[in-house]
Amino acid sequence: MRSKIEENSELGGLRKKKHVRVIENKLTGLRVLGQKLIPIQRRAFRKRYGNLLGLLEVEVQIPVVTALAQYYDPPLRCFTFQDFQLVPTLEEFEQILDVALEGGVPYKHLEQHAFIPTLAGIMKIHPRELEGKFVTRKDTKGFTQRYLETYLYQLADKGDWETFTDVLALVFYGVLIFPNHEDFVGYNVIDVFVAVKTRAENPIPVILADTYTTLDSCHESRNRKMLCCIPALYVWLASCIGEKTIGVKCPVELVARRGP
Repeated sequence: MRSKIEENSELGGLRKKKHVRVIENKLTGLRVLGQKLIPIQRRAFRKRYGNLLGLLEVEVQIPVVTALAQYYDPPLRCFTFQDFQLVPTLEEFEQILDVALEGGVPYKHLEQHAFIPTLAGIMKIHPRELEGKFVTRKDTKGFTQRYLETYLYQLADKGDWETFTDVLALVFYGVLIFPNHEDFVGYNVIDVFVAVKTRAENPIPVILADTYTTLDSCHESRNRKMLCCIPALYVWLASCIGEKTIGVKCPVELVARRGP
C-alpha cells in the first residue's frame, strides 16, 4: 500500500498548471540609497535589522520562483516533487535574514494602531505632518514608496544617518519583506517595523507565515499574485538545491545549508 505522501507526490505532477504572477517592486532606487551607507554604517544596519541590504542585492530569477510555486502542496504545507519534499523552516529563514531567534520575542500584533507618535519620533517628523503624508490604497492607509525615498534623500543631504537607517529599514519592510501592495508601505507593515524597532520583537515567524499565506492564496483563489519576501524564498531554494543549479548570483553570506 502506497503512502499518502507518495500518492500526493504523483498527483502533484498531474495538477493543472497555476498561473502565478510574481510581483516585483521597484528596487533600483533603494539600491542607490543603500549604497550611500559606508561600511561601518552598513554593519550597524545589519546588526539592528539583519541582512536586508544583502537581500536587496539578490538577483531573483522570476521564472524559477514561478516554477517553484507550481509544486506547492497546500494540505502538506511544503513543496512536493516527484521523489522528495522541501519545507522552508524558521531556522533557515533565521540564517538567511541574519536575525537570531534565540532569546527573542516573536512579533505579536496588538490589534491597534497607536504608533503614529512613536513612528514620528523614529522618523524625526512632527506627528501632525506625518499624518498628512498618509494615503489610502485599497482600503489600507500607509506611505507611498516615492514619498519615503524622497525623504531618505533629504536625510542623506542633512547627514542624519541614524534616522536614515531607520527609515530605510521601514521601506525595506514594506517593499522587500512584506510587499502587500505594490510600491506602498501599509499600516500592517508599519506595525511590524515599529514592534521590531521599539520592542525588539522578532519578525522571522511572521515573515515565514506571510510566505505560506501567499502560497496558499495562489493555490486557492483567482488572485494569484505572489506578494511575499521573494528574495528570501529564492535564496532558500538556492540553499536547498545549489546555487549552480539555478544560476543564482547571491551576495547573501549567511545561507542555510543542508547536509548531503
